[in-house]
Amino acid sequence: MQKRPHALIDAVSLIFGTKTDVELADRLLSSAGTVSRIRKGTQSVSAELILRINDRTGLSLDAIYDLLKEEKARRRRQAKESRL
Repeated sequence: MQKRPHALIDAVSLIFGTKTDVELADRLLSSAGTVSRIRKGTQSVSAELILRINDRTGLSLDAIYDLLKEEKARRRRQAKESRL
């Protein structure tokens, strides 16, 4: 099964070099379910997870927020296209 794209989750996974969301969740001290729900768009990224990503990857908060904005814009485009 192919993973759904998510700008922030994919960027963090690339930084860590993880192959699966389970590995990524372990590196972020989170649950695989949380990462999966974020990827699906049924859960937003918590402030706690944003700070953990900042701490564990060195990504600036500005970069993290830019990736979240990019993801939000992608989802809006996708929703707009599906209505057409």
